[in-house]
Amino acid sequence: MSASSPAQSAASSALQKTGKPETSLTGTQRAAALLLVLGEEKAASILERLYDDEVRDISAAMANVGTLTAPAIEKLCADFANELGSAGSLVGGWEATERMLQRSLPKDRVSQIMQDIRGPAGRTLWDKIANVNEAVLANYLKNEYPQTVALVLSKIPPDHAARVLVQLPNDFAGDVILRMLRMESPQPQALERVEQTLQLEFMSNLARAAKRDTHEVMAESSTISTGPRKRG
Repeated sequence: MSASSPAQSAASSALQKTGKPETSLTGTQRAAALLLVLGEEKAASILERLYDDEVRDISAAMANVGTLTAPAIEKLCADFANELGSAGSLVGGWEATERMLQRSLPKDRVSQIMQDIRGPAGRTLWDKIANVNEAVLANYLKNEYPQTVALVLSKIPPDHAARVLVQLPNDFAGDVILRMLRMESPQPQALERVEQTLQLEFMSNLARAAKRDTHEVMAESSTISTGPRKRG
């Protein structure tokens, strides 16, 4: 191999003084460099999703990566974009999402998140109930006590409650309406029990049946309880 020319030696010396070439970086250092390029705010949102040991390794790489030349940074970003482009199409779905969450979250937390996103939209339980199809909700509530149904319908928007009432048997709906008219503010303990029952029985069932059509959900929601709960 021929000796380096004076010009090559000078270029190499200058490169060593101004920064590391991109090709000399390890995988962890490349990840660290990309996060530095993104900036503190965006990097922080990525780091909080990593395992502790991954954060530790990348943080160490950040502290020791030194100075990168501008051409090295450009090549690093270009290589990253090319790798993303060559990955082909991405396929999302319930299973892929659940597997990704399981990498960094406890099992019970993953289960709760998956249940929330599979079920109706809404921040609170009552927001979610308000977004349940009226036929599906009525099919579940017809097995409950009229007083419980009155409480549930009093917690959702009136127009949605009216659509649910239409789906209930006439006599049962009339009883529910009377109880709604006479209802006072429920005791916190009673409301909590109703919320727990709805969450454990009804909403969990909806999450499991997320991929089924409305008729299948209605069929399953009507068989949730172990027996009729209605009282005269």
